[in-house]
Amino acid sequence: MPRYCAATRCKNRGGQSAKDQRKLSFYPFPLHDKERLEKWLRNMKRDSWTPSKHQLLCSDHFTPDSLDVRWGIRYLKNTAVPTIFSSPDDEVTYFCLLLLLFCSTKLSNY
Repeated sequence: MPRYCAATRCKNRGGQSAKDQRKLSFYPFPLHDKERLEKWLRNMKRDSWTPSKHQLLCSDHFTPDSLDVRWGIRYLKNTAVPTIFSSPDDEVTYFCLLLLLFCSTKLSNY
């Protein structure tokens, strides 16, 4: 069964990054650790959402110190909380910058 990241706007799936083909790991939500699950959902800005046991989060959302590597396999630490997420504001800012660059280029041609 293919793996998909449950983070909003994350397109990672199947073990490789959608951006640059890096190897990814996928981790289940800590459904049996309510306090930690609340931190995960708060950081994802999905407080009212309840993940299922089949939903996963990819390694792109964790800092390197959240992972243990043993025998070449990345394991998520029991205390790990994801902190790396893009926000809609990041996308809007990027779009605005592109639009500004496009408009300034067009205006300089006149």
